[in-house]
Amino acid sequence: MDHRHLTHRRHTLAALDDVLENGTLADWRPLLARVRRDPYGDVAERVLHLVRSRDLEETGAFWLAYVEKARARRASTIRVAG
Repeated sequence: MDHRHLTHRRHTLAALDDVLENGTLADWRPLLARVRRDPYGDVAERVLHLVRSRDLEETGAFWLAYVEKARARRASTIRVAG
């Protein structure tokens, strides 16, 4: 996806903002996978920053819940392994 001549693969704030606001589910899939793999990483933090600082309504609510669920899953995996 190339919105605003940015590639979402770079995961800059501007690129993430554009993907969150204008992307389709197909555009979101790589981002969903990245957040699921690393729910405390830079990309997840940038997503949270964007949805908390912008009025993205349903999109924001979805991403807040998704990151929270990914983090809870990670925490339960760590407890089981530890």
